[in-house]
Amino acid sequence: MPIRIVHLRASDTARAKLGARAISVDEARQLLSNGYETRPNPRNRGRARKRTLLLGRTNGGRTLTLVVEPTADPGSWLIVTAWEN
Repeated sequence: MPIRIVHLRASDTARAKLGARAISVDEARQLLSNGYETRPNPRNRGRARKRTLLLGRTNGGRTLTLVVEPTADPGSWLIVTAWEN
């Protein structure tokens, strides 16, 4: 069953991690409207088992990988961290 991601949320910790890599939350959210793919997180273990990799491009053409995890709200996912490919 495909993973449905409609909205991305970011905690203050996630915002700091993205900012350290010069990625804005707005850029991360652009992946949802520009098409993306999801992959299982190869580092899943323990509590983090539900984390997923979200890969896509920003409006400016940057290719990003986000680590996201589901929230209690269906379709809404929490950004854990991200990096540019």
